[in-house]
Amino acid sequence: MVSVIVPAYNAANTLRRSVESILRQTHHNIEVILLNDGSTDDTRSIAETLAQQDPRVRLVSSNKNRGVLRMRNIGIRLAKGSWIAFCDADDWWIESKLAKQLHLSTAKSANLLYSAFHFAKSNGSVHTVRLQANVDYQDMLRTNAVPMSTSMYSVDALGKHYFQPLPQHLIHEDYAYWLRLFRQGNVVSAYLEEPTTYISVIKDSRSFNKLKAVYSHAAILRSEAGLPYHKMLFKLVTYAYTALKKRIPLRR
Repeated sequence: MVSVIVPAYNAANTLRRSVESILRQTHHNIEVILLNDGSTDDTRSIAETLAQQDPRVRLVSSNKNRGVLRMRNIGIRLAKGSWIAFCDADDWWIESKLAKQLHLSTAKSANLLYSAFHFAKSNGSVHTVRLQANVDYQDMLRTNAVPMSTSMYSVDALGKHYFQPLPQHLIHEDYAYWLRLFRQGNVVSAYLEEPTTYISVIKDSRSFNKLKAVYSHAAILRSEAGLPYHKMLFKLVTYAYTALKKRIPLRR
């Protein structure tokens, strides 16, 4: 079984699309752990309806906003599957995502999977992003090659891995999460070249602030990887170049 962690905060406009894309997977043995993070719009009522319509949806609803990291950790703690996957409430999957990634895990003896993806803008335009294949810890020091909503990992092989808080002025908690997991060893990654996920481009989001993103990436390299200053700067150049290649088409 695959446990899919879906945190949602004020996601009334996108939540149904996201969850229904998971429920339509050709791999049916799933549970969707849907985490309403103190939403003030109609997210809770939509989530309750989704849970009533399909018994594979497990709803956890908080009366106050706890933050995406705490909600994801609650989901991970509750997960019963032998695989854990993530999907943000404004992203959505192609129907064969899980089936193709599970097939790839068998073919490559991999315990962490990720894929190419589509950046989806609000005007309907789509930009496909290809990533480096089969990354290891050294690759991850250069760039965050594992987009969260494309990813899944084996609990049997790697155990349950939890998010650790970062200082409030930093972003890229996802990158810190993967860096810690790769650093612990035993990770065998495999990359699916076919895009499996549509990732929404939200211009007002924290991750769209590139100056903050670069600063946060540098801080994580120092704190999580323990890189000396000169090595951190070298890795930062690679990160900035990779991020620029992804984002330039979105400016058009």
